[in-house]
Amino acid sequence: MLTLTAQGHPLDMSVGAFGELRRSEDAVGRTGELRRRIAADGYLYLPGYLDRGEVLAARHDLLVRLAAVGVVAPGSDDAAAGPHPAGAPLNELAGASGALMRLLYEGRLITLYERLFAEPVRHFDYTWLRAVPPRGGTAPHSDSVFMNRGTPNLLTAWVPLGEIDRRLGGVAILEHSHRCEDVKRDYGSRDVDTYCTNEDGAITNATAEHMGWNGWISDNPAGLRQELGLRWLTTDFRAGDLLTFPMHTIHLGLDNASDRIRLSSDSRYQPASEPVDERWVGAHPSAHGSRSKRGLIC
Repeated sequence: MLTLTAQGHPLDMSVGAFGELRRSEDAVGRTGELRRRIAADGYLYLPGYLDRGEVLAARHDLLVRLAAVGVVAPGSDDAAAGPHPAGAPLNELAGASGALMRLLYEGRLITLYERLFAEPVRHFDYTWLRAVPPRGGTAPHSDSVFMNRGTPNLLTAWVPLGEIDRRLGGVAILEHSHRCEDVKRDYGSRDVDTYCTNEDGAITNATAEHMGWNGWISDNPAGLRQELGLRWLTTDFRAGDLLTFPMHTIHLGLDNASDRIRLSSDSRYQPASEPVDERWVGAHPSAHGSRSKRGLIC
């Protein structure tokens, strides 16, 4: 068995520490059951929910755009790394891809979230395109610390843009982490774009274009799992699969142990009637730039 790593730490692959994501394609036609499962499990994994042809069309369009800026090698259908694997504004490339915008913000995804929320939905205008290079990965976190200025009824869609097996390394969910009330109350209530006005460096923090705190709950995924007594869950993903989860579910991006770029997207959806986090909407979302900073007396 391949031993997976995250942030360079080998994960415990024993039955009590690691497992497979629960498949829910059997419940796609039953909205009540989908709601029950996401409430119980903290995620829905829907293999083949999206049209595979549309996903691969978006992938091809993105590969052309990524090759133009050196993220992937020109003409590389398998996303071989280019000379500048980390040097492009990926959200701008995502927004310029009509194929990706149609995949994420029309059709089956919108229909799913309208069913889950039982009302019209709005999506964030900012789209996260992930082009993770070899040896790259994402540390454990929940989305709440990055986007908690609007409604708490926010769902993330993680879409693999191609085949993502365990060597390429997809998303792993920390099972039932959305139920950890102490974590939600402490870590989950923080905001990466706040800073203390009464501390040294306040002026710098107020004008910074980047986060002062990176938002990770830990840089040791194996230790975090052991501390909380939960399991990491993942699977081999295919083009057309969908993984969706609420904002307090802890997750990570496994280390990319291949020699290729891992392509995926994150997008966010919420009830249209509820408040939205202003950092992620509009023609030019402020994201984590200086316009998003909030000063607090600590």
